[in-house]
Amino acid sequence: MLGGPEVTIVTEGTYPIALGGVTTWVQRLIEHSPNVRFNVLCLAPPGKTEPVVDIPENVRDVVVRELVPRRMGKRRWAARVFPVHRIRWLLGRRGEWAPRGFRVLERAFEYILEGEPLEEEMLKRLYEVSENPVKVLEGPTVYTLARYVEDQLGSDERFSDLYWAVSNVCSFVMGAASGVRHMPECDVAHPQNCGVCGFLCAIRKAVKGTPYIITEHGVLIRELDTRLEGLGDVARELYRRCFESMIETSYRYCDEILAISDYHREHAVKQGAPEDRIDVIYSGIETWRFPPPSDVERKFREADRLHVGTVARVEPIKGIDVFVRMAARVAKEMGHDRVRFHVVGPIDDREHYERCREIVERRGLERVVKFHGSQSPEEILRFYHKFHVFVLSSRSEGLPMALLEAMSTGCPVVASEVGAVPYIVKEGIGRTFPAEDHEAGARALLELLQDPEALLRMSYTATREARRFDVTRMCEEYTRRYAKYAVPDPG
Repeated sequence: MLGGPEVTIVTEGTYPIALGGVTTWVQRLIEHSPNVRFNVLCLAPPGKTEPVVDIPENVRDVVVRELVPRRMGKRRWAARVFPVHRIRWLLGRRGEWAPRGFRVLERAFEYILEGEPLEEEMLKRLYEVSENPVKVLEGPTVYTLARYVEDQLGSDERFSDLYWAVSNVCSFVMGAASGVRHMPECDVAHPQNCGVCGFLCAIRKAVKGTPYIITEHGVLIRELDTRLEGLGDVARELYRRCFESMIETSYRYCDEILAISDYHREHAVKQGAPEDRIDVIYSGIETWRFPPPSDVERKFREADRLHVGTVARVEPIKGIDVFVRMAARVAKEMGHDRVRFHVVGPIDDREHYERCREIVERRGLERVVKFHGSQSPEEILRFYHKFHVFVLSSRSEGLPMALLEAMSTGCPVVASEVGAVPYIVKEGIGRTFPAEDHEAGARALLELLQDPEALLRMSYTATREARRFDVTRMCEEYTRRYAKYAVPDPG
């Protein structure tokens, strides 16, 4: 029987409706925390509501709710049909306008435009007017706020572009406030980002006193800047300030922030996280699923041919082209018959794959470099056991799970210096190189491949170090946090 705290995990477009790193992380947390009863509130994009994972037995309730109020979709459609001055009139005719809600939003925008955290009383007011978010956004609300933003920030852009940016910001704010009403009851809330999810939990705490801890999976502002490329200056600045305000609000009222690595902790502090309330719990893997091979010494000491591999999606951010160029340099130095390179993972970007194939063909590497596509977990383990060195050639990463899996199986590592990698790959495990520098990566790889005794020592060290990243240890740390912050039963 479950006797631990009840926790509601809050996600945005990830668990349980989309595959990816956060979904894998949440699934592992739930599965390996048997004494915790979980709920899930997922803020979803329109039309995406079906789970893509099996929901574990210790999950009591799953609520999937669209973040953007339904009628806002009609506004975006109307943008292609009517000029803004007519949209204002058309929207003003629908239903009753909620002037009190407008005044609350107007006051909130004063904070948002400064990128400042919202006061507790303001969070309560947003909750009060969010019962019918569409009604709040009816009438001249968005139009008036857009004119206000235009006056505050100044703009040479088309007013219609600014109008729709303000419309979206209103949707985020009111959608989060409204989402509080659909959040399952719990002792502790656990948002999976410091943006909309954390903002929702800040409102929940202001209204109901529910404590919450934030897990930092990424660098939100940096990711946001990438997504906003192509927008006008004022619209981009508005989105940025909106999320800065949400992040500051999330940080101000949270009980603790838990980063998935030291790298993520450093960036969270730069982003405004209070240093006295942030700690690191490294993400974990199921190390027992990734044991080393039984014949480790023979693998390294008696190899006729050396195998180098990566497990990654074939797309630009994973730097598969860098991996192929490293292969060309190493094969030229060691001979084409002495070494093989393996890419294990789905082709997510056909154009990048074709570019990599072109390099392979131009360099005459058809026998040296092999693309194996998606593989089952059992096959992936067999590849890890085959690799004498695992290469991570990514241009950007957070905390790469494939790296930890490879280490657990006893693979020495050559990895690009991205994300948390420099904190993990030490001298006794492998080598690192500057991202995109295939020459430096090839030199590091050659150094290891030409020293089988060093590879053997690194193999043992890698397996030992990987135990620090066991998922059971991660889940025990989170269970302790849940118990620490759980609201006492008033009965």
